[in-house]
Amino acid sequence: MIDAMCEIANTINNTCHAETHPGLYKAVMDLIVFDHNERLTVLDYLTEHKAKGLNFLKMNDEVRQAAFKHILKTNPDLL
Repeated sequence: MIDAMCEIANTINNTCHAETHPGLYKAVMDLIVFDHNERLTVLDYLTEHKAKGLNFLKMNDEVRQAAFKHILKTNPDLL
């Protein structure tokens, strides 16, 4: 019984809710000043971090570019 409960808990902890806002893809991929690979990497990151992705959509273009750079700088392991 304990093993079954542990297995259920592990499954729940390893579940990632990957539904994103419909505009997130365009918001990231339209930043053509960045490399295509970087854009895909940041898109994956923002998909995994839904709240950050939603905030990203609220930003104007200038702030989006700064946030994009910040994501890559603070997460060097992404690339």
